[in-house]
Amino acid sequence: MKAKFIIVLLLILTSCASHDKQNNHYHNLIAPKELIKDVDYVQKNLEIMHPDLYWYISKNDLDFKFDSLRNTLNKSLTPNDFFMKISPIVSSIGQGHLSMSMVSLTSPDSLKKKYKNSKHPLDGFEFEYHDDRLYIKNIYSKKDTVLQPGSEILSINDLKPRDIFNKYRKTFTSDGYNQTAIPKFFGLRFTNYLVAEVGFADSLNLQVSCADSIFSHTLIRSFKTKPQELDKTTDSLAIDEKKDKQLTENEWTKKELKARKQAKHAERKALNRKKRWFGYDNKSKAFIKNLSYPIAKDSTIALLKIKNFTKGKTKVYDQIFSEIANNNVTSLIIDLRGNPGGRLNDIYRLSQYLNDSTYRFIQPATITKRNSFFHIFKGQSVSTKILGAPFIGVYAAIRGLTAKKLDDGSFQLPLKSSKLTQPQSLNFQDNLYVITDGMTFSAAAIISSHLKGRKKTVFVGNETGGAFNGTVAGIMPVLKLPHSKLKIRIGLMTIKPVQQTDIEGFGVEPDVIILPNIEEIVNKDDPELQWILKDISEKRSGL
Repeated sequence: MKAKFIIVLLLILTSCASHDKQNNHYHNLIAPKELIKDVDYVQKNLEIMHPDLYWYISKNDLDFKFDSLRNTLNKSLTPNDFFMKISPIVSSIGQGHLSMSMVSLTSPDSLKKKYKNSKHPLDGFEFEYHDDRLYIKNIYSKKDTVLQPGSEILSINDLKPRDIFNKYRKTFTSDGYNQTAIPKFFGLRFTNYLVAEVGFADSLNLQVSCADSIFSHTLIRSFKTKPQELDKTTDSLAIDEKKDKQLTENEWTKKELKARKQAKHAERKALNRKKRWFGYDNKSKAFIKNLSYPIAKDSTIALLKIKNFTKGKTKVYDQIFSEIANNNVTSLIIDLRGNPGGRLNDIYRLSQYLNDSTYRFIQPATITKRNSFFHIFKGQSVSTKILGAPFIGVYAAIRGLTAKKLDDGSFQLPLKSSKLTQPQSLNFQDNLYVITDGMTFSAAAIISSHLKGRKKTVFVGNETGGAFNGTVAGIMPVLKLPHSKLKIRIGLMTIKPVQQTDIEGFGVEPDVIILPNIEEIVNKDDPELQWILKDISEKRSGL
């Protein structure tokens, strides 16, 4: 009982972190001696944990960068000023999963209850950074009716997006030397960079260009209100149920009301199951994996849009490819644009439906030491370490014992996806098109590399943001630097597809390059898909 009490107490204490303490640290000046210790901490842990630290940079060059930084640290700095000095060095390693994050301002403790569940003024906005200009790509919040997709953001609180981009450009990277991911990453993270510039804000003043006119507009923080808005994919069911209850017995008999209620319950249950299996994005109100047919009354051409490989169940591919087979699909389009990656098991499962003979999906993973997976404990709270020790410890030990030591001193870790694999019986063997862009990253880039060698496959769009030859990711513990409290995420496993290219540090190149302009992006004209449909039509016509 005493042990259980201590665990519960630790959980409570770690969940009640002080906002005031965090805000005070945001402004604190850290002495040079302590900053240098943080530099040592970063370099040491990179050398211990990262299995391919010198993939894109030599050891001498990286050591020189760290030594030069130490020599410049001769005055006290705030945590985020220090971030601007150390993160470019981490970024120069050229690993997109390897990243650092800043200390942020938040609401004071006295107003914690007021701001709980409140939303930043830019929450619900999706941005596109295109040709050094920032545009609103999508708006998922309906509270603001003035701004429209396609509007260009000229400034926010007098800060120009291009200036913010130039300031933070060296603090993040894609894999290798690839550049197609950079504007995509910036658009995705723009709100974070803006928060770093303006701090915790209740309102933002925007200068906006739309339809050849320039105007000012103010966005304000939204607070949780009651009653809460219902999910649009399910609120119609709830509204119907409410109406049913309001109906008098003269309009509906008890038997009819019960039958209607059961039907609505079954409908809701089916929808929730579909969300679990296909994955669901509450922000965009869209399914993560979605199979559709872009040409009306022609089910032989199918479009499988996969927004990420994180949500949903991998067994859903059974259902998807069963439908593809039943519809006698002869041309399948897989859309991986905007897909940042996710689970290795997910893409491995997908690959089983896109091969028609025995194959290997990836090479065995590489780790630095047999005890690499014990690094999962680093950066975790005391309570997490206590609760996770029995499980993580066993997992880390088993993983280490199965690793094979190589001649260079590293260790190779066999994975299920690195073994000889048989394709699924419902494997698709006909014409395949894959659409990619700069945001096709991590696992999405690995499956792209794998499919690049597949027969009857055409890639359309732009170079993937993830490197062709693999990445360092897998399990990625987040460490907190002891003095600045900045955070660094470090991947523990090098994951490489079997297919490799001699051109190191770049993504999967499309066979047909199509770069949409901003009007096409915002209006969702989709020139990539239109090219594919035209190509299918011409091939069927024998042109």
